[in-house]
Order: sequence, then structure tokens, then C-alpha cells
Amino acid sequence: MSSKHAWKIELIPWDHSSPEQVQRMYDQRVACGWRANEVPMWVDDAKKGGKIFYWALLSDTVPDREVLIKKHTQAFPEESTPLRDTATNIRLVPRQPTMVDFIPIGHVAVDIHEPEEDVRLGLPPTGTVWIHGLYISRALHGGGFGAGTMSKIETLATQPPMNAQRVALDTMAKDMQTEPKTRDLLYRDEGVPAPAVPNEDWYIRRGYELFNRADNVYATLGKRGTMFPLSIVYMKKPVA
Repeated sequence: MSSKHAWKIELIPWDHSSPEQVQRMYDQRVACGWRANEVPMWVDDAKKGGKIFYWALLSDTVPDREVLIKKHTQAFPEESTPLRDTATNIRLVPRQPTMVDFIPIGHVAVDIHEPEEDVRLGLPPTGTVWIHGLYISRALHGGGFGAGTMSKIETLATQPPMNAQRVALDTMAKDMQTEPKTRDLLYRDEGVPAPAVPNEDWYIRRGYELFNRADNVYATLGKRGTMFPLSIVYMKKPVA
């Protein structure tokens, strides 16, 4: 099920060998509020052909595109300098970079987990591509750009070399994300706006269904990289 917002977004692979792009990824994870300290591990993973991120950028056909980009960069001035498409491979598969300059408004990642891990969670041993780390500039929430990014990455996951039959993801459980004390700790105390819609509900609207849950899963929170225990739900969606 393709989103009506897919046309608003284009994806360009993250160049994990570019210091400028690694720094931008860190800056965006700080703005997101989660896992900024894990960026060096993502670089190492990408070098091995593992999890790879894509930048989300506004399509040239989006009305008021330059106004929207300015709104983003005014909110996050450290992201005002354009990046350049220089990634020469995707999961070790060679590609020809376009050398186009762009300002990303967010990012998302795809990965293939070990078959044993998928089976343990209740999935078939093959055919699942995992989507991780969706982030869209908080200055641009409500414009359909998150939905458009998900639609684009789902389509990309069905193509070689990943060839997904289904996509899966994990996100914070609704009961935890909406609990007042936890909500204050995760958002107010970190100076990050709380989402208007719980993540779990947002993904359900996009055709995902719950298939498992885990408690006390630790993730790094904020600039200090504090380890925080989460309750997460696993969700899946057929794409083939």
C-alpha cells in the first residue's frame, strides 16, 4: 500500500566515508533525541555491508520546497550547509554517485537481520527487511514527509539486493510512550517535543501489525548517551 505522500520524498544513500555526512547524521540523531552516540557503530556496520541509511530530501515537485527547507534550516542552523551525493556503494554493491548537492530533512535505514534472530521473534528465516531509525525534522512534522519516506524505503526494500517479502520494525510501545512520567522524562526533560500520535498508532495507520514485544530493551537517550530501558513492540507489513 503506497502512501499518497510518496511523491514528496527522494532518497539518497548516506556516505559513511564522508566526515560531513557522518557529522550530519550525528546532528540529526541529536535532534531526534535517540542513539546519537551509536553513529560510529553505524559507520563500522556500513563498511561491512550491514545496516545502511538513506537521507530523506524534499522532491523538486514539492510546492514551496525552498520555503520548507528554510524552515528546517532555521530550526536547525547547523544543517544549513548542503551535502553532496558521494556514496559509491550500497551494502557493498557499487553505485555511481550523482554528485548532486542536497539538504536532507531526515533519514531512515534498512537492514537484514540474522535468520536466527528473525525466527526467534516469530518471522520466517528469510524475506524480511528491517526498517530502522526513521527521523524527519521536527520543524516539518505534519506535512506527510514521514509517511512519504516510509513508502519510499518500503519500495526500495523490495528491490535487489534485498528483495523483501515483508518489512519489519521496532518502536516504543504505546503504553510506555503515553505514560505521563515516562513521557516527561523522554521528551520534556530532553527538550524534545513529544509526538502528537504514539509511534505504534502511526505505524498501524500505515498498514503495520504487531507481532511481538520486548521489555527492558536499552537504547541511548540524548546527547549524553544515557542508557534507558524501553518497552518496544515489533511490527510487520507485507510488501510482496
